[in-house]
Amino acid sequence: MNKIHNFQSELLKKFQLTEHIYHLEYKVPQDFIFTPGQFAGARVLPTHTRAYSIVSVKDSVMTLLVDVKPQGKASIYFEKVQVGENTNFLGPYGIFKARDTMLPKVFISTGTGIAPFISIINDLQKSKPHVPVYNFFGIKTMEHEIAIPFFKDSLNSNFRYVDCVSRQDITNLATIDNQEIKAGRVTQVIPSYNFDWVNTEFYICGGPEMVTEMSNVLKSLGADKIFVEKY
Repeated sequence: MNKIHNFQSELLKKFQLTEHIYHLEYKVPQDFIFTPGQFAGARVLPTHTRAYSIVSVKDSVMTLLVDVKPQGKASIYFEKVQVGENTNFLGPYGIFKARDTMLPKVFISTGTGIAPFISIINDLQKSKPHVPVYNFFGIKTMEHEIAIPFFKDSLNSNFRYVDCVSRQDITNLATIDNQEIKAGRVTQVIPSYNFDWVNTEFYICGGPEMVTEMSNVLKSLGADKIFVEKY
C-alpha cells in the first residue's frame, strides 16, 4: 500500500485548456508514490476536501486536470489559485486501477474523467505493451480535446485513440496515426465496434449519468467486465 501523505504543495504551473478545464502542476514530496488510477484530496478549506485523479507524477511534480464548471467551493478555489501559492493535499487514495490480465482493455471517459486513464494507459504501455487498448473520449467539439497530447508518444497499433465528437462536423478533421474521429456520443459510437464483449474489460469514468448509461449499453451488448469511477 502506498504511503498516505498530508502536505503543503506549491503550485508550479497553471494554464487553461478549455473554457472550464485547467492544467495544474504541484510540487510533491520525493517519496510520493501513487498507483495509476489513484487520486489526491485537495483541502481547499479546513472543512472541505475534494478528490482529483492524478494525471501523472514525474520528478516530484504532480499533474492534475481540474474542471471549474461546477462552481463549488473547490472549483472556485482552483479557478482563483495562483502560481506560487500553497495547497494542502492528502493522498494518494483509491483502488480504481487496470486489472492485471492480458485481456483487451477499453477506456471510456468524458471531460476530466480522462485524468485517471492517462496514468493507467501510459503505465500499461510500459508494463503490458502487447495488450490491446482502446481509449474513447467523448467531447462536444475538437476544441475540447484535452487528452491526446498526453499520449502523443504512445499511440501505436495496440493502442487506438478514438474521439467521439457530438456537436461538430467531423468530415474534414485531420487525424494522426492510430487516432480515429467518430461522430456521436460515446454511448452511440462504441456499439459500432466489433469487440469481443465478454472477453474485454471496460473502464468508465465521468459524470454519473454518462457512467450509468454507458454501463447499461455495455451490459446490453453482453459485457460483464465493467469497472466504473463516478465524479
